[in-house]
Amino acid sequence: MVGLLPHELVSELIVPELRGLLAHKLSEKGFGQLRISKFLGISQPMVSKYMSIGPPEYLKRLESLGLDTNEVMRTVEILVEKVANENYHGYLELMSGFLNSLLRRGLLCETHKKISPNVPRDCEVCFKLFEEVSDPYVEEVKVAYEILSFHPKGYEIVPEVGMNIVSAPPNAKDFRDVAGFSGRIVRSNNKVVAVGEPVKGGSKHTASILLKIMSKFPNIRAAVVIKYDDKCISRLSSAGLNVVNTGPHQSINAFFTSLERVVSELSKEPDAVADAGGLGIEPVIYVFSLSAINAVKKALMCVE
Repeated sequence: MVGLLPHELVSELIVPELRGLLAHKLSEKGFGQLRISKFLGISQPMVSKYMSIGPPEYLKRLESLGLDTNEVMRTVEILVEKVANENYHGYLELMSGFLNSLLRRGLLCETHKKISPNVPRDCEVCFKLFEEVSDPYVEEVKVAYEILSFHPKGYEIVPEVGMNIVSAPPNAKDFRDVAGFSGRIVRSNNKVVAVGEPVKGGSKHTASILLKIMSKFPNIRAAVVIKYDDKCISRLSSAGLNVVNTGPHQSINAFFTSLERVVSELSKEPDAVADAGGLGIEPVIYVFSLSAINAVKKALMCVE
């Protein structure tokens, strides 16, 4: 007897914890327990039971199984946005892709072998069978862009040269590891328009800046570039965010040198870097956060 199949393992150990986190996040969004129960396909008393346990406990359980809790919360955040926008196909696609990804990356192999000792030590079933339906970091950038483009004043924070939104996994070392738009996000009249699609390696410049910040502050995993505006800087600062100033610079190389120096001197995570630009460099503000969704929401504080 082999024991639990891979999907049974996911169903028993992972899905209930994700449902608990989703129930809490949907409640924060204003969803009532009855509405949550219908969406998750469970009873209202079961939703109440999920709500009786705090998110830290769910995350602790998932972490004990080898999952990265930041990745989990970023995925949950995207799933909640898809539900809020009634994008149920996107929800199913991302949830399925995330669960398959856990199996494909071998994150549950040791747990599986402990629960089912007859599973061969050299088992490679999940590596061969489960393909990632979607990349969670690419999906995160897509959802962040949707939030920006649907905002009635989102176009006001787009720089003249365009902008990008990027999101990186915790082990990102190179811009090719970072999800971002392959073309720029621009303003067209009173609308935000993306030229290109979000892909891994889509943005070299913004991704490189994010990686510089991540090298010292690993909890920063996403960035968005917005228009330089003194009122925006004032609003972000007034909201208690840590805004760091750089520039002006004589060249793009000088910018990166300055950024590296500034980052090395920081003792606290920056929420934004307001760069004054320089010779041939448009002034912009780089807004950072754990997720691209939160980075965009921070940026939109400038027009709310």
